[in-house]
This record gives sequence, structure tokens and C-alpha cells, in this order.
Amino acid sequence: MKRILFYLTFVAALITSCGNKSESSIEKEMASGVVLIQNQSYYEVELSNGESLYFAGFDEDGDIVGLTADKDSVSLSNGFGTGFFVSENGEIVTNAHVVSSTRTEKDINKSIAAVIESVKKQVAEQYYALGEKLEQAQALYNEANYSDAYSMDDFNRIREYRDAIQSQREEYADTYNGLSDIRPSESEVRYHNRVSIAYNNTFVTSNSDFSSCVVLKVDHEHDLAVIQLKDKKTPEGKYIFEVPDDDPLEDYSFTESIAKFFGSDKNDKLFLTGFNRGPSLAQTKDGIKAQFNMGTVSQRASDQIMYSIPALPGSSGSAVVNHKGQLVAINYAGVSTTQSFNYGIRVKYLKSLMKNLASGMDDDDDF
Repeated sequence: MKRILFYLTFVAALITSCGNKSESSIEKEMASGVVLIQNQSYYEVELSNGESLYFAGFDEDGDIVGLTADKDSVSLSNGFGTGFFVSENGEIVTNAHVVSSTRTEKDINKSIAAVIESVKKQVAEQYYALGEKLEQAQALYNEANYSDAYSMDDFNRIREYRDAIQSQREEYADTYNGLSDIRPSESEVRYHNRVSIAYNNTFVTSNSDFSSCVVLKVDHEHDLAVIQLKDKKTPEGKYIFEVPDDDPLEDYSFTESIAKFFGSDKNDKLFLTGFNRGPSLAQTKDGIKAQFNMGTVSQRASDQIMYSIPALPGSSGSAVVNHKGQLVAINYAGVSTTQSFNYGIRVKYLKSLMKNLASGMDDDDDF
């Protein structure tokens, strides 16, 4: 009887020592390390004739939106995601698609021809619209030329009006012909963006409430990125997520294995803190607050895991942790209209990205 009691006491001590945390403590502890990421962006098309055109982005059908020749008037595409601190140097992890272009190089190159054709179409429409105005102006000019009802001043103003329309129409014709001479293969599309963050539990009412960041490293293959505050300093009191050397979903210590055997698996539940729908759902009377959700692992693959944690756009880049608070994945995509299942990138790829960042290796889309 004493042996059984000793054994039970020993097992209970092991399970207790495995360090599983309560849901409330995980939520409270890690909330300060989560940030809302804002990415404001636009595209520039550098044409082969040396001129540039600008557009905000692409619509759901892949068509260009917000096309303009004036850089100062280009509309910015505004996107949001989630990130989390991983060092004292202001380094933040998120998804690549949150802070960089979501278009492949092939798609972007195709857009050059689309931009040119779109501009040609707009120019042609303006040319023909001016043709109608020119006909009206010419008719008015002819009437003023032969009618005594118009004074010489009236006649001169009508002639100037007709000549201005004629000149503008000729400019559109020259522009159209010039666009026809542009070689898409010798033109280039550039992606411009400004990345900034807002802290959890702070008030966000304008862009001035965001802190500027730079993009340090991007792994497009695994949809991961590391950005950094411009002052390279994580604010005091912010939780810093540890990037483990080994995958916590596979790696168990002796005590964790015993606890798992007796039904206290550190990975039986996963937790995610993120900004679903960006700031729209996060706004409260006390500032923006990230949402805390939980679920279970549904499927495991070598490069990703699927789990039943509900998440919406805006939670991309959220840290996914287990019952011990260990980072196991980075959330990146919903796979159903109900968003009841989501994918996460395994933490081993983040570890590799951080090692490459520390060693100073160049970015490589084929990482």
C-alpha cells in the first residue's frame, strides 16, 4: 500500500513538474508580446521609355486597381496581420504575405502588359471623347465665323477653346502611339511598402499610433518573415517568444513523456493570440485587444500542421503555442468558409530563418 501511495505521489510530482500552464496564464503572459502589423503598399511600373505609372494593387479577379500617372495621388493598399516579438532587439515574426507582395514575379511581369493596355484604353477613351467635343467646338467656331451675332472677342474665345481641344487631342494621340512603342519585356514593376506596428492594449486611431519597422528577412517558400522596429529595441515589459531548437510537437522530456502517458499532454491543446480582421474587431473602449482562441491538432505534415483554432484574415502571423507556452507554429491560412480549420507553419522553418538572419545570409525566395 505504501509503495502504491509512493508511486502515485511520484507520478503526481512528475506531472506537476512538467509545467503545463493554465489557459488564463498563457493568455495573460503572452498578450504583451503580440502586435498588430500594418502594411501600406503600392506598385510602380517603370516603363522602357523612362516614365513611371503607379497602381494600388489587384482586385479579386487579378485586375489592376487605382492606376495613375501621378505618384502623389496613388491610393495605398492597406493590409493588416499579426506578429510577435522574438528578441530584445525589436525583431518580430510574421507571415511573408503580411509584409511583402502576394504576387509571384511571373504574375507581376504579366501585369506590365496589362498596365500598358489599361492606360492605352483610357487614353483612347479620352481621345474619342475629345473628338466629340472638338466637333461641337468646330461647329460653334463656324457659326461664330459667319454670324454677326458674335463679337470679335467671342469669336477669339471660341477659336482658343477649339484649338485647346485640338491640341489636347493631339497630345492623347501622341501618348497612345508612345505607349504602343513601349516594350513590356524591358519594363519593370516595383513593389513599395511601409510596414509599421501597433501594440496590443493600446489606443489606435490614426497612422501616427503605429511604430515604423523594416523588413529584415523573408522566406517566401514557407511564408515567413522577420521585421524589426527601426530603433532596434523591444519595449520594456513586452513578452518575448522563445524560438525552440527542437519541435515541441515531437520533442518530449522524460517528465513530459510521463505526463503525456497519464493524460497531461502538453500538446493536447494549442493556443493562438491574433488580430482577427485587423483593427476592426480589435477596437475596444480600452484600446485594441488581440483575440485569444484555442483548439486541437487535426493533422500533421512535415512542413505544417492543421488545427481547429478559429481564425480570420488579420490573424496571419500569429504565434501558436502549446500548454507549456512553447512556440509550435506560425498561423497562416484558413481553409474553409467557416474558418474552423487553419494551417500553421512548423517552428523548425522559423528556426532556420533566424539562423540565416543571424549569420547574415542573403534573402532567397527559394530558401
